[in-house]
This record gives sequence, structure tokens and C-alpha cells, in this order.
Amino acid sequence: MKIQQKSQSNKRELSLYCDSLEQQFEQAKKDGVFEILKILELDEEHSDNDLVLAVKHYNDKNGAVEINAPDGFLTEAEREIVYRHGSFRPDLYCMLLSVRFSDAIENKTAFIKHSYKYAFDS
Repeated sequence: MKIQQKSQSNKRELSLYCDSLEQQFEQAKKDGVFEILKILELDEEHSDNDLVLAVKHYNDKNGAVEINAPDGFLTEAEREIVYRHGSFRPDLYCMLLSVRFSDAIENKTAFIKHSYKYAFDS
């Protein structure tokens, strides 16, 4: 019973976090947060494939992502929230993509092409 309550509590917290993140979309867009996705080219060979696919899709659509956007970079819980009630939340998707992009660079699961500091070490 306690495990189920904790799981529900975690889902609520994630849902609140995602709602808050989504509300920051317009300001993030004005601040140029998503320009990073366009400017920095990922080293496809050494970077997380799910992230590479999502960033490529984002750039191909010029940021206007739709329900068919690659979502392999999302956790199952995040995916449920992004597609809540059968409706796609593109602003939340973009915010999660930018967060995941930043985390991947920091955690070295994604590497920037033509960068000495953030390049893959052979």
C-alpha cells in the first residue's frame, strides 16, 4: 500500500513539475533557449540516439513539433504527461527536450560536434 501511495505521490510531483515547466515555454522561447538546439550540432555517432532523433525532428519542423515527434528520450511517466488525455502538449515536449539536451551534455551521453570541451573523447 505504501509503495502505491509513494508512486502516486511521485506522479503528482512530476505532473506539477511538468505543468510548471510548460508554463515557462513562452519566456524560454523569448530568451532563445531553443536556439541552442538549432545551433549546436550533436555528434550522432557518440550521442544518445533517441535525443539525436528528437533534436533532428525539432529542427526539421522548425520547432513546430506535432504528435508524431520522436519521444524515446522521455521517461514513461513523462510520456504519459506529454500525451495526457490523448492530447499532445508540444510546449511541454520542447521544454523537456531542452532540459534533456542540457542534461545529456552535462552527463556525457550526448556530445557536441566540433567542440573541444563537449566532444567525444576517442
